[in-house]
Amino acid sequence: MEVKSYNLLNVGVGGQGVIRAAQILSYAALLDDYKVRTAETHGMAQRGGSVASYLRFGTEVEGPLIPRGKTNTILAFEASEAVRIFNYAGPETVFLINESIIVPPMIHQMGMDYPKLTEIRTFLKEVSVHLYFIEGVEIATSVGNVRTMNVVMLGALIGLDVIPLKKETLEKAILSYLPSKLHDINKKAFEIGIEKGIELRGGSID
Repeated sequence: MEVKSYNLLNVGVGGQGVIRAAQILSYAALLDDYKVRTAETHGMAQRGGSVASYLRFGTEVEGPLIPRGKTNTILAFEASEAVRIFNYAGPETVFLINESIIVPPMIHQMGMDYPKLTEIRTFLKEVSVHLYFIEGVEIATSVGNVRTMNVVMLGALIGLDVIPLKKETLEKAILSYLPSKLHDINKKAFEIGIEKGIELRGGSID
């Protein structure tokens, strides 16, 4: 499936592998012969601050910044971050959201209320009809390493069939960033993520 332009926004907090996931996706897009443009924003990324990576790829892509309301897919590694950047979404934007909540230190320091997951769901339902929530941390933990959570999420993207990248290409890109001793566990995380994505979209696993 070849596309002229595809816009993907990765968001989360420092330490979740948001930037690495974006690097993997970028490399996979290059391997699939697309033009790739990227941009990043992050504040206090090492302290649990917000992190966002903008990825545009396709046969006719120019600048790196995604126009507001024009994101095809938002991959949120932390639930409330999906709310923070909701204005980049439109009615047809696909949200894939990790259900795990990480309360930023600043929220604690300022004594602010943090939104509940039910509140996040309710809010985003007014933004898009394509909402998918995944227990990324729990799945990664069951695989044997919580640090595979970003790979689980990437697998779920393939399972949802919402991104114009080949499964084999994305897996190759994932493994290229890892030492060989971590290949097996990340392959497992990727496959389980794919199965979960298929389940979320109501498909069947062959």
